[in-house]
Amino acid sequence: MRKKLCFDCKKSFNLSSDDLGLSNFKCPECGNQAIVVTHRFRPPKAGDNRKWEVVKFLVKNGFPYQHISIYEPDRHGIQRFIKYARYPENMIDAIEFVEQHKLQALKNNG
Repeated sequence: MRKKLCFDCKKSFNLSSDDLGLSNFKCPECGNQAIVVTHRFRPPKAGDNRKWEVVKFLVKNGFPYQHISIYEPDRHGIQRFIKYARYPENMIDAIEFVEQHKLQALKNNG
């Protein structure tokens, strides 16, 4: 199940059956625009403004907490899946994450 995320309220909500088929999501608390993220997203505490800025930066750059794959070459030079990347929790790491994984960014987010 996906979630909708409100940067104004600093909260996330599970998508309801009323949301199915919609392309424009609203926050159920404030009515402002909400962004859709994957179910893997775990919101920071509402008062943790630094972490919320990181979340906003990642989403705006095409990373709504989807899986980001990490590959390494095997002994034959063939790229093999190793693991999924962990999402960063601070802005310095977030900037590096966006640059490092830009080919896996989703377009038109936020």
